[in-house]
Amino acid sequence: MLLGACAKGQEAESAPPQLSEADYPGALATTLTGPDFMARQRLHGTARGREIGGEVVLQKQGDALTLIGLTPFATKAFVAKQQGAEVKVDVFAPEGKLPFPPRFMLLDVHRVQFLGLPGAPLADGTHRGEVGEERVTEVWQGGALLERRFERKDGKPGGEIVVTYEGGMKDGALPSRLRLVNGWFGYEIAVETLQWQPL
Repeated sequence: MLLGACAKGQEAESAPPQLSEADYPGALATTLTGPDFMARQRLHGTARGREIGGEVVLQKQGDALTLIGLTPFATKAFVAKQQGAEVKVDVFAPEGKLPFPPRFMLLDVHRVQFLGLPGAPLADGTHRGEVGEERVTEVWQGGALLERRFERKDGKPGGEIVVTYEGGMKDGALPSRLRLVNGWFGYEIAVETLQWQPL
């Protein structure tokens, strides 16, 4: 999935201060469950008063995850690769053109896809539990995940991250559309999966 995109509509010098990797709490999963896949996605949303959008390519193979952000010219804006606990990031976009560090985007991908409650699929209804330092709430129906919420146990930062899966996520395959609203940092992104290919 996502979650990276190039900022649009403002030059870097007028952009709000960039968030650093240390600002976004959370740990990446080192064991990635679910099927191997390659997905191309279109993103559109707002972040701290700016419109953001673009396309990404996401690939999972075993416990390896690669997220590639694309420029409007279909060249690489960044490449973030995770293997287990190791993350390597290469940024090709000019400074200030990415709304967040690529590790932020990897964390959002993990929250959408890998950092849920254990035992999926769960029974119909609302389920609550803890994943690391976060309280997680999930809504399931007919074997599909409809919504996932994250809240920090220490309240720092306050608020919730809410992921809504249009039509539900079943068997680890992303739906054609989902929305992530990050109440911690004031951004929201709609993600449209243009292509999904099992590997």
